[in-house]
Amino acid sequence: MSSEADLVLLNSALTQLMRRLRDVDELQGVGRARLSALAVLRFGGACSASELAEREMVSRATMHHVLGGLEHDGLIRRNPDPEDARRHIITLTSRGRATIERAHRARITYLREVAADIAPGRLRSACEVLDRMRDVANRGAH
Repeated sequence: MSSEADLVLLNSALTQLMRRLRDVDELQGVGRARLSALAVLRFGGACSASELAEREMVSRATMHHVLGGLEHDGLIRRNPDPEDARRHIITLTSRGRATIERAHRARITYLREVAADIAPGRLRSACEVLDRMRDVANRGAH
């Protein structure tokens, strides 16, 4: 069982790190919700608007708004679903792919700077622990 002090430290560290990553994201000039949707499309693949809303854990109305902005900016394309004429499949445009790749590189650059003084083995151990925690959290989300 984890100690209360360890969990308080973990909470504080994750909160501060996520705040700093949000700052990095804001520098991209796209908006966090849009960047998040682009990341899901980039790393999870093309999907319908409903599937994207589910993956992002937002309402369909919210996702409709996000997608409208992304489409207006030329970052995504809505293609008719060949298996269901009522649906569209959302894909990244080349501009959308370049945008999310740039944002991803900015995050990785920031994390590289933050982790520069951490021994590779300790960083690997931290990654394994966080990956396990993510898996447990994702199982509980469904």
